Amino acid sequence: MPGAIHVVAFWFYFLNVFLLAWTQETPTPTRKLVQDGNQGKKTFSMTQKINPNWKPRRISTTTIYAAPFLKHKIPMPKELKTAVKEEKQAALENGTFPIHERVNGHTAVNTNGLYVFEVKIGTPVQKMNLMFDTGSGDFWVWSWLMPQTLTTGRNIYWGTNSSSSYFWQGQSYYAAYASGTSYGLVYQDTVTIDAPGGKFTVEGNPVECAQNVGGTSLPLLTGIDGMFGLNMWVNDSESPLPQQTWFNFIVPSLASPLFTSTLVRNGTGTFDFGYIDQTKYIGNIVYTPVATLASWPGSGYWMFNWTGFSFGNRQWNNTNLQVLTDSGTNLVLMPLSIAKAYYAQVKGSRQQNNGFWAFPCSSTLPTFTFGVGNTRFSIKAKNMVYIDFDEGVNCLGAIQNTEEDNLVVFGTPWFEALFIVHDYGGGVLALLIGRAYKIRPTAKNQTNQTVLAWPQRVQGNFQHVAR
Repeated sequence: MPGAIHVVAFWFYFLNVFLLAWTQETPTPTRKLVQDGNQGKKTFSMTQKINPNWKPRRISTTTIYAAPFLKHKIPMPKELKTAVKEEKQAALENGTFPIHERVNGHTAVNTNGLYVFEVKIGTPVQKMNLMFDTGSGDFWVWSWLMPQTLTTGRNIYWGTNSSSSYFWQGQSYYAAYASGTSYGLVYQDTVTIDAPGGKFTVEGNPVECAQNVGGTSLPLLTGIDGMFGLNMWVNDSESPLPQQTWFNFIVPSLASPLFTSTLVRNGTGTFDFGYIDQTKYIGNIVYTPVATLASWPGSGYWMFNWTGFSFGNRQWNNTNLQVLTDSGTNLVLMPLSIAKAYYAQVKGSRQQNNGFWAFPCSSTLPTFTFGVGNTRFSIKAKNMVYIDFDEGVNCLGAIQNTEEDNLVVFGTPWFEALFIVHDYGGGVLALLIGRAYKIRPTAKNQTNQTVLAWPQRVQGNFQHVAR
């Protein structure tokens, strides 16, 4: 018995020593940009690649429809809210997320995660396939801290295997998305982007290491290794010391304080940093100030106010609405009255029991035109289709309705029709939108860059945002 007491006492002493060492405050590594021999302000272009670990998966229309509402904290329409509640109840009873009868048994093969951007972390380098998301600000990855059941079939970041990593004692994060949540601890490590124009390396960059990922579909994003947030947040969701987002940190090092998005339907798109590629748009770029979401001033969204809309042969409507742009959302949300009026012109269109709009794939779809200032932009019929149903006869609409309010959400179906410039500028923020068109990559395209000085870009009255 005395021997057992001595053993217990030893382990009690060891545990106390371990906890004391663990809780001692460690110095926070500084973050700095590493020069690669290319002096001066930088520009670089990131091209998506097809995710080698991606696998198609079936998903209910209720989950698809609910995603942007959950992500952006938007009240759901009554039918959708009821369907979500019933789907959750079915999941509790069956242990999975089956397709509930309320959604008419419809499923669709979602392509989330098929196209990704490669980012390198640590020493030696660990390659991660990430989604670039302009609707959030956090940079987090699937990590070795997660249960093995959640890491199968993807790359995971091992902070303990990197000689350049530091554990940030007491720092954590919590990120909420359309398809779920992610939370965990924070390491700081070297983050490198290899792109045309040279390497872009930041030492001591916060890397949010997931301990768990929850929700109905985020854990099922096959082959995705993490998220790379690019919204306007000055800081991310880390606590107790929020940190500058990756893009906010590198802005002073760019030739122009902006990045552009050119997404391609069923193909690889690009994000360009520090310059505007003139070969990726036609016509004139239209400048508009970034708007603040009244119900959530600190949201950090890239938003603007449109000055009217029309579709098909309907008369122009001068209604002013706020528009939230988000490359990480799969749908285009409109107030109920607009969505109903649009689908009234689509033969055979109907709403499922959960409220999701669908129509025969053979139907003729009218173009949708919206205004930015005095300029009008038309979205073509092909961008009104989200995806086909499995049976190949009916299609899911890209436009879905919210409750009757003054908010519109532009997701990827309309990103693919537009050239969007996200511009920080000298103490002010601006959003630029141009008409996108498909191009063939050539040597000329890669060198035809426009780097504009801020005074040349300012037009109209811009809203000042504290930084």
